[in-house]
Amino acid sequence: MERRLAVILVADVVGYSRLMGLDEERTQAAFRTCHAAIAAIISKHRGRIFGGAGDSVLAEFASPVEAVWAAIEIQNDIAERPLDLPEGQQMQFRIGINLDDVMVEDGNLYGDGVNVAVRLEALAEPGSICLSGNVHDHAQQKLPLQFVDLGAQRLKNIAKPVHVYRVAPHSPAKNVLSVTAADAFATNWLAPRLGKFQAIHPDIDLRLEAMSRVVDFTREAFDIGIREGHGNWPGLMSHLLMPIEFTPFCSPEFLVRTGKLIAPTDLLQLPLLSWGTTNDWWREWFELSGISNPEPAFRPSIQLRAQTAFSQAAMAGQGMAILNPALFAAEIAAGLLVQPFDIVARSGLSYWLVYLEECQSFRKVGAFREWILEEVKGDVVPPAADLRRLQRRRPRR
Repeated sequence: MERRLAVILVADVVGYSRLMGLDEERTQAAFRTCHAAIAAIISKHRGRIFGGAGDSVLAEFASPVEAVWAAIEIQNDIAERPLDLPEGQQMQFRIGINLDDVMVEDGNLYGDGVNVAVRLEALAEPGSICLSGNVHDHAQQKLPLQFVDLGAQRLKNIAKPVHVYRVAPHSPAKNVLSVTAADAFATNWLAPRLGKFQAIHPDIDLRLEAMSRVVDFTREAFDIGIREGHGNWPGLMSHLLMPIEFTPFCSPEFLVRTGKLIAPTDLLQLPLLSWGTTNDWWREWFELSGISNPEPAFRPSIQLRAQTAFSQAAMAGQGMAILNPALFAAEIAAGLLVQPFDIVARSGLSYWLVYLEECQSFRKVGAFREWILEEVKGDVVPPAADLRRLQRRRPRR
């Protein structure tokens, strides 16, 4: 028989028999809803359900950290999920997690590794999570959680005492909102504004990760994303934030050093810092300006791929960068970046707020949605720089 090391999560409904006695049909419907949500969260954290009878769920994970994150998401989900139950009643789960050697047969897991997880679940309070000591050792190093040390516990039919920890009910991760956003949007637009969100919702601990790849919300530990696209993604709710626009920028010093710019064709004689990037905004902007098949006089030997890198090089006076003005409003307002021409192009794509359809009723998701949609309403990009004023600052020759 095969043996392997596995992390076992056991979840069980508190007072299931009592709820069934009050209303069988509504209780069973509520459990089916919860079970589907739990299965999705387990899959998201790379786990699998291998068993369960009646009102329990048994799952296996390869990682203790993923198992604990899944348990926290399960408890948060069930606490916020509206369920059609008799008045004054709610469905709560106890969860136990253990890391141990198990026996494997036909996809099922057996042995003390599973039995300890079952006993830890029974030891947990309604809505809480109990961990064995070896799971705690991994979780405390990787997760922003607080734990209550319950000491060595004698568990039914388990030969040796097991050191048990409970995830603290007021742990910072209780209301963690995980957000992923496109690089420039996360760094330049969202991050500087998060203090406002925190002031309004101090009980929500927000975790922001900037990345260029597209996240799979059904498998990765993110609640919300900011994506570039057309707003149509199966299974996701989407809200338009702002269109993606772009136009050339440079530093005031570079503009003075360059001399008078009469027409967009003049830019083809200058270093175009982001020429040849995958989005090819330069060609689109020149075409909108009436210039077909534009070719710069020379190409920079350094290739930059991110708007944040373009902007830094432009502000350092190294050349012209093509940027989304909405993401550099502060730099424009401070005069660090100037816009030589009023022509602003649109890519046809926009930034969208997205999240799984089943998460739309969650309080933390709703709080962020309301805040960011209101925030983008008041976001005003500064007007184009007054080029004539800059030209007057040119040194006499």
